[in-house]
Amino acid sequence: MKYLALLTLLVVSGYAFFTPEQHEIVKKLSIRCMEEIGEGLPENIGERFRGGDLTLNDAKSKCYMKCIFTKVGFISDTGDVNREVLVEKLSIGNTRERAEMFAERCSEFDGADACEISYGLYQCYHMNRDTFFS
Repeated sequence: MKYLALLTLLVVSGYAFFTPEQHEIVKKLSIRCMEEIGEGLPENIGERFRGGDLTLNDAKSKCYMKCIFTKVGFISDTGDVNREVLVEKLSIGNTRERAEMFAERCSEFDGADACEISYGLYQCYHMNRDTFFS
């Protein structure tokens, strides 16, 4: 569970420092999601998402993000955002108050499916991260 929290921060923020073991966990999760989604994913999708690339808005990329967020507990398979998990994991290295403000602002999306909702959560984070996590 400890590694999932660290993994979540790496996937979402992309600018934290981690041990080689933690980087291996991130790589394995990304590989699992790439295998689940299959062909057609953009090149270097994991690195690009970690860097905040908001141009990754095609259907497969959105479902890759859903896969990641589902595995770390941010979202259910049906697209329900788990605000408690968001706050818990984003409070690591941040104040709980800021994590709660983020969850309040960024956890409600109308999307066609869980992939759309996951991308909305990702997009909201990157568009507002300086406000919540500076």
